[in-house]
Amino acid sequence: MVSSPLMMKKLFTAFICILGFSQCSNKVYSLDNLPNQFIEIGSYGGFAGTSKTYYFFPNGQRFLHSGVMGGDKETREIEKLKPKAFKSLLKGLNKMDFGGMSLSETGNMNYFIRIKDKKEENKVQWTNMDTAPEALVSFYRETLKNINKATN
Repeated sequence: MVSSPLMMKKLFTAFICILGFSQCSNKVYSLDNLPNQFIEIGSYGGFAGTSKTYYFFPNGQRFLHSGVMGGDKETREIEKLKPKAFKSLLKGLNKMDFGGMSLSETGNMNYFIRIKDKKEENKVQWTNMDTAPEALVSFYRETLKNINKATN
């Protein structure tokens, strides 16, 4: 058995590296297995009673959940982005003080943004794009515009 201090140091370093890498995992989520933190953006209602919800996860995964209210719904994963895209969304919401917003309108057509993390949840819902806060509507439209470009 080798007892030189240099060899022991190398073995210890190798052991720590192997242990560290074994703890790394790129967790994969689904709508049945939501992460502790996520952003949900969508709309529902209207004459046809349709709903369309996009989910954004910290690891870059994105999902579209759509269908007719009270009927069958389809869930599909859309193109994954880098985790920094999720951080960018959070930054945009924080910039407009989303956590301090309190808007809960219900009407024929409803639009919403919801953010959830381990400790809290905030959902803002509005019915009219013309009277809702401009920063909120702008964020909503820009986010969905970027998704629609990616899915076409």
